[in-house]
Amino acid sequence: MTEHASTRSSQRLDDFLRARPSLGRRASSFILVLENVIKVPLFKCQRCGECVLSRTAFVCSQRCPKRLRNGACGGTRPGGFCEVYPERRCIWNAIYSRARALGRLAFLAQITPAHQWDLERTAAWLNLVRGRIERPHLGVSRNVSERDRKVAERAGREIR
Repeated sequence: MTEHASTRSSQRLDDFLRARPSLGRRASSFILVLENVIKVPLFKCQRCGECVLSRTAFVCSQRCPKRLRNGACGGTRPGGFCEVYPERRCIWNAIYSRARALGRLAFLAQITPAHQWDLERTAAWLNLVRGRIERPHLGVSRNVSERDRKVAERAGREIR
């Protein structure tokens, strides 16, 4: 399916569900139950409605008490502990560690758009199909892999 056809079908589905709000709510509720069964246990999903797990090495960034979507706040305590809850590890340390292990550091260098609060507690999968949020980044392209290698090299130099 081409991008144009995909956009057109997403728009049709979105128009269809907007014209039938009760059906849209039921569909969202059903899909949200599926997401709760799958994403909450696997990723500790916080149900933001616009999942960015693929950008954050499959660690939910919304577990940060400040709900930051583009990296740590800069207030991380020594040892990688959270500024707000000193007994917790900073979630962005976990994201960075996993991204490095998975070869996905370059995704952390990309800016994630601001959170759309009107999507909160809605089904991210339905929002994806409706064209309300961008597609996940599952594969790592050759360009991203090269950028990732450079980011990892730079990070390795900074750690030493």
